[in-house]
Amino acid sequence: MLFLVLALVQPVCAGLYTDSCGMVWTDTCIPFEQDNETAYNEELMASFAPIMDNLTEVPDFGNHSWSDAFRETCAYMEERYAFTEWRGVDWNALYAMYAPRIADAEKDRDSAAYYRTLREFAYAIPDGHVMVLSPDDFGAKYADIGGGYGFSVARLDAGGVIVTYVAEGSDAQKAGIRFGDDVVSWNGRRIGDAINTTSIIWSPVKPSTGEGTLLQKQRFLTRAPVGAAATIGIAAPGDSVPRTVNLTAADDGYDTLVRTSIFLGREANDVEAGTMGNLKVIISNDTATCRTLPGGVAYIAVYEEAYDVYQPFKAAVKDAIARDAPGIVIDLRFNRGGDDNLAAAYAGWFVDRPVFYEYGTSYDPGTGEPAVLWESWAAPRPDRYTGPVALLVSPYTISSGEGLPKIFAESGTGAIVSWYGTNGAFGMESLGPTLPLGVMTAFPAGASLDENGEIQVDSNASMVGGVAPTVRVPLDAETLARAMAGEDVQLAYAVDWIEAQAENTTAVPSQKAAPGWMMPLVAVAGLAVWLGRR
Repeated sequence: MLFLVLALVQPVCAGLYTDSCGMVWTDTCIPFEQDNETAYNEELMASFAPIMDNLTEVPDFGNHSWSDAFRETCAYMEERYAFTEWRGVDWNALYAMYAPRIADAEKDRDSAAYYRTLREFAYAIPDGHVMVLSPDDFGAKYADIGGGYGFSVARLDAGGVIVTYVAEGSDAQKAGIRFGDDVVSWNGRRIGDAINTTSIIWSPVKPSTGEGTLLQKQRFLTRAPVGAAATIGIAAPGDSVPRTVNLTAADDGYDTLVRTSIFLGREANDVEAGTMGNLKVIISNDTATCRTLPGGVAYIAVYEEAYDVYQPFKAAVKDAIARDAPGIVIDLRFNRGGDDNLAAAYAGWFVDRPVFYEYGTSYDPGTGEPAVLWESWAAPRPDRYTGPVALLVSPYTISSGEGLPKIFAESGTGAIVSWYGTNGAFGMESLGPTLPLGVMTAFPAGASLDENGEIQVDSNASMVGGVAPTVRVPLDAETLARAMAGEDVQLAYAVDWIEAQAENTTAVPSQKAAPGWMMPLVAVAGLAVWLGRR
């Protein structure tokens, strides 16, 4: 049924409501060019018209027992989650695994164990949009990872694991551990096995792909409860036989996690921030920032897709056009998502032809099936920028933040530069039930589909997904040393790529002529409805 509907829908005019597909935007720039957020919100609400009469209030299980609330939440998610088959989620197995632990935590009135178990449940589903959130972690996070061993590690492209950071004055430094040392074992296990079994439930941006998960496992390997002992096999470069170092985890204010946030291009205490919203405050108070790099390249950082981002983004691009900037770098490494149409609108400033963005779906409680609610396209602006454009991405590029990279990859526009691909969570986020102790849940009740009606960008059961770099920065001792010394290595590679385009092609002047993870909610008949995806 779904594929038949998709086959019948043809692009019409931007912002036109159709019975078969809700809203259709053939040029997603138009509602943002009009600079009328109220009118645009009305269009967004119109897209839900096909299922509006069937929508129900999100359950509040806050007054239920912990066990009853967990059971009902699992049932609610199983009914509505958009990727059960795509990701191979076995809801019965998940419930059987975690329900007894919820019951034990309730019996003991152990709030920390309760919240920890809920996070383990959510992280067992490899989807960055499946979340449990609470204003209080009940001391569980510090109890689990409040201690550090004074150094951090990274896995190289060549396969080895090396030391990338050693804290000044730490026991690790006193034990002679240095940058570049090979780490071969951890508590009697081969280092690869130790990394693979490391818990990442306190990662503030949940990974959805295999490589994103591996990155976080490396970061959290050197975290433990304060006072926990570790025996590490270390070999300095050139040593034929590794030596054994015994260390005890100490409270370091999450120092090793701060120092390993280099994939964002800067140091940030992402774990202590706890949520995407709090982390954004650490990164920037703005929705977008711009500056001119040495050599004239324009740099635009976009942190979310909110309605008021379009005008400053447009102004930055037009400034680059006006001064014939040799290239543009768009930094999406910390982009928490927002409105899909805005991601497609960004692309309109760079693509040279219309590019299909998505069919957006949402669960229809009346039919028990997904319904197609909108269709959107990126259309080229008449005064678009035609020079080289490089996107910077990371595993924290999530949700509609992955939209511009998706279009670049599909249309062959510019380059995507990074050590890692994007998050791989591209579904339509919805609020889930509220649980006891004020714990909130969220999960995608809809998917983004390509022109053939197939799920796009979201990682699959093999944890393959997201948007991969077209220019992958090497992960080796040299690039890591530069990054740990404070250089934004990925940005340097992006600028190098732009300069190479000027060297390899005849210069073509730019043309000058012819919405925390939560996005705002709109109350409709007492119902909470998401505007856009994320």
